[in-house]
Formats: sequence, C-alpha cells, structure tokens
Amino acid sequence: MTKKIISSVAGIVLGAATLVGVTASPAAAITGCSKTASSKHSVSVKCTKGEGNYFRVHGYFCSTSNCQWLPGSLAKKGGTSKATSSGCYSGMWDVIGCYKKEDC
Repeated sequence: MTKKIISSVAGIVLGAATLVGVTASPAAAITGCSKTASSKHSVSVKCTKGEGNYFRVHGYFCSTSNCQWLPGSLAKKGGTSKATSSGCYSGMWDVIGCYKKEDC
C-alpha cells in the first residue's frame, strides 16, 4: 500500500509515488485539515480528525529553475505542521497521515 494523501486544495489529489517517491506502510486517514497560515516561503496546516495519530504537510514550492513538493515538520493530530523553503510557495498543499512517527 502507499500512503494516502488527503488534499484540501481545490480537489488536488496526488499519488504517494508522485509526492514522496516511495512506497510506505499503510497510511492513516487523517482529516479535518485546514491551512492556518502561509507566506511567500511557507505553509502551515492543522489536522484535527481522522484515524491517524501524526501527519506531515507537503507544500509545493517553486524556484527559478523548478517546482517541487517539500515535506514539512511532523505533527501530532490536533497540532500544526509547517513546510518552508527558499523557493516561493505556490498555494498548493497536501497532507500525509500516519499511525506511527516513523511512518511519516
């Protein structure tokens, strides 16, 4: 199984292989996610519901030469995960939920 990505951005849902390039253990269905803040170089997301215990936001950042999904900090359900980059934040983000820290 690959990790599920739950999107809160205009229906954008990406396959885990596209986002993180790996196959991992089963994902948790983390829900209740909303963007709490963003700036030119960061995005913060809070998730409050679902089966998972932990989650990590992935923000889509662009530099002059390319764009890429970058992972944010690990957060516990109810907390906030923040992704930062020297590139510019595009406005798109996704979340990967998991049951154990080591699976995120």
